[in-house]
Amino acid sequence: MPPIEWNPTVDPSDLVRQARGALAAGAVVVLPGDCGPLAVAQAGALPSHLPEPALLCWGADEAEALGLRVSPVARRLMFRGWPAPLVLELPSANGPARVRCPEHPVAELLAQSAADLGPLHVADAPDGVPDAALVVTASLQPSGAPTLVRATATSYEIVRDGAFPRAEVERLAARIILFVCTGNTCRSPLAEALAKVMLAKRVGCAVDELPARGFWVLSAGVAAYAGDAASPESVATAAEHGADLSRHASRPVNPQLLLAADDVICMTRGHLHALATRYTGTAPAARLLCGEEDLDDPIGAGPDVYRACAGTIRTHLERLITEWVGA
Repeated sequence: MPPIEWNPTVDPSDLVRQARGALAAGAVVVLPGDCGPLAVAQAGALPSHLPEPALLCWGADEAEALGLRVSPVARRLMFRGWPAPLVLELPSANGPARVRCPEHPVAELLAQSAADLGPLHVADAPDGVPDAALVVTASLQPSGAPTLVRATATSYEIVRDGAFPRAEVERLAARIILFVCTGNTCRSPLAEALAKVMLAKRVGCAVDELPARGFWVLSAGVAAYAGDAASPESVATAAEHGADLSRHASRPVNPQLLLAADDVICMTRGHLHALATRYTGTAPAARLLCGEEDLDDPIGAGPDVYRACAGTIRTHLERLITEWVGA
């Protein structure tokens, strides 16, 4: 069969159907990938000369169904980064295995729809595969190699730099901690700012280095307008603790932010209720900063009330940071 030119304006479902048929018959197909041509086949059918085969995988649940151990870091990279030129090496009972979800519509659709064919393996094939049953080409083919990340139970290592930037790996692998209040101008910004300073001190880095050290701290409000500054009293109180809120811009809570978060920390039961009723199933279980107690809103009060609020926040952050850092 002659090569088929990929046309991004045409429904790819027929190509996916053809690819599925060839794969079901035990043949090899070559598709456009995020680092050049990509060979896909059932287990054991890829030519042996192709480098670094990986399992074609759509997400964490599928990887676990294949018997792989998906750590929280690996799950974040899959959820936030895939599809992308990013290969993850994961542990399993039979030793490490690599998984990949290439960034191209045909490969993405195949990864989602081919679970019934059993494990599919993929490998970069810059020179093609001469006896492939189906070859789909693209006029603009990228080149290079995917970034390779080894994810363990508690950490990760960038084994090889590639097409997916190192800084993006660090950012997406970080634990996202989201503080939530009402307007995102007083309590949650204070909690965000103080948590950054305290976390940075605990792990021994500058505040702006926290994402690279595994922590991405944010705040939002259940009734916030986008772009409002922190209250002047919050800015002043944060500064007393070495934290900077001068450039804070409020943001409203949204489903995407909640889905990305690893920890959602609310100031009151009212905030918990708002999240539970508006965004059912879109966030990890939210909890109160102060354990079982609400944190009163200091809006409109004087400096002493803000200082007391910051003191309460710091007390409960000490407990949470010990949980997050593990020491």
